[in-house]
Formats: sequence, structure tokens, C-alpha cells
Amino acid sequence: MASRSLDEIERQIKALQAEAEELKLAEGIEQLRLVIARYNVGLSHFRIALAAARKRKRAPAKSSPAYRNPNNPAETWTGRGRKPRWLVAALEAGGTVDQCRIDRSPPPNVLPAQLSL
Repeated sequence: MASRSLDEIERQIKALQAEAEELKLAEGIEQLRLVIARYNVGLSHFRIALAAARKRKRAPAKSSPAYRNPNNPAETWTGRGRKPRWLVAALEAGGTVDQCRIDRSPPPNVLPAQLSL
């Protein structure tokens, strides 16, 4: 007999939870109606708002450095954005951008089999 009353109580709890969710939804819908009436919002406005919410801003792809300061190897530049101070100073001193370019070819003592590892 105790199990019947427990099952009955659980059904009542589920029914009350469902009713509470319906009341929350009804209250939310009423608040939405008030906002629509107050600000004269139409369906097109909702479409715009939903489309904006779906768009995600992606972080720009991270690129590897293409240039290195010959005087300080820790200073690098990807080639994007403003030129760094060290590159501007090198150019003013008569150097070229190609002198600071990082060589992408493997060193001559590296065998092709070692590159795939």
C-alpha cells in the first residue's frame, strides 16, 4: 500500500511540475506580448534578432611568423598588420624586408625521411 501512495505522489509531483512549466511559459508569452505592443516589434524584427544570435564571430586564423628580427630572434612578425618597430628601423637603415624573411626550407643536413617524423 505504501508503494501505491509513493507512485501516486510521484505522479502528482510530475503533474505539478508540468503545470508550473506551462504557467511560466504563459507568463513569458504575456510579457512578450507587452513588449511587442510597447515597442511595435514585428516578425521581421524577430528574424533579424534570431539571425544575429546565430552568427558566431570566429577568431582570425593564427598564422606563423614570416619575418624575424636578425638582431633579436625572439621578435617575429607574421606579415599582417602594422610593421613592427624593429622592421621599420631596419628598413630606414637601408635593409630590405626580404633580409628578415624566415627561410621555410629545411636545413641542408636534414634528410627527407627525417622531415616526416
